[in-house]
Amino acid sequence: MLMFVIRRLIQAVLTVFGVMLLTFLLFRVVAGDVTADYVNPKLGAPAREAWRHKHGLDRPWYVQFWHHMENSVTLQGKSYQTEERLTTIIRERAGYSLALTLPGLVLGWISAMVISCFVAYYRDTWIDRLGVLLSVLGMCVPFLAYMILGQWLVFNLYPPAAWGLRYRGNIYLPIAISVIAGLGASVRFYRTIILDQISQDYVRTARAKGAPLTTILFKHVLRNCMLPILTNLIMAIPFLIMGSLILEKFFGIPGLGDLLISSITRRDVPIITGLTYLTALIYVISLLTTDLLYGVFDPRIRLS
Repeated sequence: MLMFVIRRLIQAVLTVFGVMLLTFLLFRVVAGDVTADYVNPKLGAPAREAWRHKHGLDRPWYVQFWHHMENSVTLQGKSYQTEERLTTIIRERAGYSLALTLPGLVLGWISAMVISCFVAYYRDTWIDRLGVLLSVLGMCVPFLAYMILGQWLVFNLYPPAAWGLRYRGNIYLPIAISVIAGLGASVRFYRTIILDQISQDYVRTARAKGAPLTTILFKHVLRNCMLPILTNLIMAIPFLIMGSLILEKFFGIPGLGDLLISSITRRDVPIITGLTYLTALIYVISLLTTDLLYGVFDPRIRLS
């Protein structure tokens, strides 16, 4: 167990280092000079050189890479546009992203699990066929279509709730869209997993004994489906912090997803690289947590 954790930690460190190296190459080497986005061309070369010197872009590449790694690890990179530290920006914006993604994840997971259990339990009946049909239809509709339709409906009913956070209730629309848009794929995924367990002998035995439907589904079946369900849930953790990029931008929610898109547009490299590092770090920690929890939920698994 200890050796497994050590190996996974080494892999995680190498993965995060690779992300930092790749972002440095992409945004500091390949992307070229960014002074045109922040210095008035009429000021001439002296102004551009002064701006490069202020942000350390005139130093040797290895010195820039060292500062790039230091700022990424400590999240102390400063925005080219506002001069704010990334830690300050995260404190101000992370709450908006969590307010959108956390309720969406919880409500979406509960809804998908309940629907999937009953659809799988009534396999090959009209309930199952209707559930599969609606799931496939939901998956065929683009995510952007849900956003446009939802915003159009709310705009016609109550325009102030269609964009921005002028009122607290404005967050309900993007949450509802995130739940509805992801329901089809989640139901299809969980239904497949549950069907593998529904056909097992212990389920038929429980049915023969007259066990209630809720007991069979939520006490016996779900317990044996926890590994793929757990993986699916933990993989969503990085997106809880980073938020939903498209939803936040579309509905004017000042979260980290909106910040990332705006930073890419402005070529605000310290913010882009810092948020990319934060996402990669949370992602590898989530993967390691998943592997460790496998042994908790399934005693047959031994990590070595």
